[in-house]
Amino acid sequence: MSKQLWEMYYYSVKDEDWSRAKNSLNELSSADPKNPQILLKLGDICQRTGDMAGAIDAYRRSAAILEEQRLIQKALGLYKIILRLDPGNEEATGSTKRLIVEMDTVRMQESVSAAAPAEEKNEDIFFGLGREYDKETMEGEAQAVSKADWVENQDTIHIPPVFDSMPPDEIMHLLETSVPQRYTQGAVIISEGDMGNSIYLIQSGKAKVVTRLLGEDIELASLSSGDVFGEVAFLTGRPRTASIVAVDKTRVFEFKKFILEDIFEKNPEALQKLHVFYHCRLDDTMKKIRSAIIK
Repeated sequence: MSKQLWEMYYYSVKDEDWSRAKNSLNELSSADPKNPQILLKLGDICQRTGDMAGAIDAYRRSAAILEEQRLIQKALGLYKIILRLDPGNEEATGSTKRLIVEMDTVRMQESVSAAAPAEEKNEDIFFGLGREYDKETMEGEAQAVSKADWVENQDTIHIPPVFDSMPPDEIMHLLETSVPQRYTQGAVIISEGDMGNSIYLIQSGKAKVVTRLLGEDIELASLSSGDVFGEVAFLTGRPRTASIVAVDKTRVFEFKKFILEDIFEKNPEALQKLHVFYHCRLDDTMKKIRSAIIK
């Protein structure tokens, strides 16, 4: 029965039959009330259909279960969504503050009691610029390369590490099928709370990542040429978790979902790197939110 309900849910989402998808999730939740993922998906469906009260209730119940399972970061993420939908929600406000303090305490205890140094992370795998491809080299490897807008006045194209395991012809295909966009200083590239499933790559310029929590605007990161953003909504299907604002004149490539799905099907290692990148960025985001809240 559970398998049939999940199949009904996935087909409903594919057909954008949100009412049937919601009914499937409600039945699944009745059969498995302690599954936070079902409630999370239910909240997403409710939010998509404009049922904000239903979304908040589903996210709240999911967050409570995640707390019981000691998945604090995921619970915090859900309380953050609730506060975006209902900034005055006292329960979510109190839970957010409490969990941030709890996370800070746990991290301090772990730091003091650690018997051995933590394993070093090679952050170069996930952050900063990856390979740099000279256009002439790429043209030679990829054969007939279009002189499209995305290479205009660019001597070097910065390929982020999440894509650098792909062969050059696949990278060229990804770039050539992208949508080039230009933004002036102060322009909002994506807005927190918006629906969307594209991933973006900064070609030139700078941008900042901003989120709003407990009545404050918190700057989470600075982005520049070669940085990727938008991966959370692509991987989870949930609304944008932060706003991206151009700091100066900024050019970006937008990679549409259907192109990315085709690319990742051929290059599963790239999708795996994107998942790792997402989790690393989530951890860094929670640290910055904690620092901003606990002053």
